[in-house]
Amino acid sequence: MDRKTYLNKIISEFENWWINDPHSSNMDFYKDLISYSHLTSLLDKEFVDFFYEFVSDGGHVQSGGDRTKNKFRDTVLANFKSFKQFVIEPFQEKFSLKDWFLKLDNYPGFGVGIATIFLNRIDYKRYPIMNNKTLKALNKLGYRISSSKNWTNYELVKKYQDNLRLSKMKMLT
Repeated sequence: MDRKTYLNKIISEFENWWINDPHSSNMDFYKDLISYSHLTSLLDKEFVDFFYEFVSDGGHVQSGGDRTKNKFRDTVLANFKSFKQFVIEPFQEKFSLKDWFLKLDNYPGFGVGIATIFLNRIDYKRYPIMNNKTLKALNKLGYRISSSKNWTNYELVKKYQDNLRLSKMKMLT
């Protein structure tokens, strides 16, 4: 596909679809819940339950959390302090996205898809979601990206989505 030829039309059609899609109403679902103050105020059981539901619901973005939610709960219960510190890191001033991303393997059940949804719920303009649908969509738009869910691809997803955001802004001016 020649992205340059069709991009404005694709963006316009996506915007029209998005307005009526149920996912658009979920964008702010966790607005007051995924914050430093809220997460650090939760009692241990509430914290575990909150993230268990978040994984189970796919962060109100994707399905499939039912497959991993019990593995995830076991991970959090076995590594509670470590996981809590891990999910608080993105709120810190000296947050290293790369270092954080590379620690995901330490938390089975909290894979790249749900972890990037978590980041996206913190700040959707700053942190894109990387899951199978994202990678397939970018490929269909003509971006060269493999199906691997690794740090290199996450950087590309961010670059490509920033490029799409700029293209949209240019359309509006």
